Amino acid sequence: MEVICKQSPHRVSGEESKILSQKEEIIVCAYCNHYITDPLKQIIVNGSFSHVFANPHGYVFEIGCFSHAGGCRPSSMSSDEFSWFTGFSWQICSCNYCSNHLGWMFSSKLKIFYGLILERLIFP
Repeated sequence: MEVICKQSPHRVSGEESKILSQKEEIIVCAYCNHYITDPLKQIIVNGSFSHVFANPHGYVFEIGCFSHAGGCRPSSMSSDEFSWFTGFSWQICSCNYCSNHLGWMFSSKLKIFYGLILERLIFP
């Protein structure tokens, strides 16, 4: 698998990114084309892969649930205020490469999963 790294001067176009995503069957950041996760990590949470939620400021997000997302990292403190999933705290997650906000990591005593904003990802 070709890895596009920070040191590389090559930045692929959106169309090249879609081709790379399909060829390698990976999910990449829509902003910088960095590897985020793969389709096999999609999971069902509360009966569905995708969910639509509004935050307290009225911003609406459609998220997909993933068991793991190695291409992003938590970038905030953990909070259980206004959690979209009962019993879970959340942290904002950002792309490891460009730091674009990609979604949230949800955690409880027994489980961790990622809720990633679907429009900020490119699927194969």
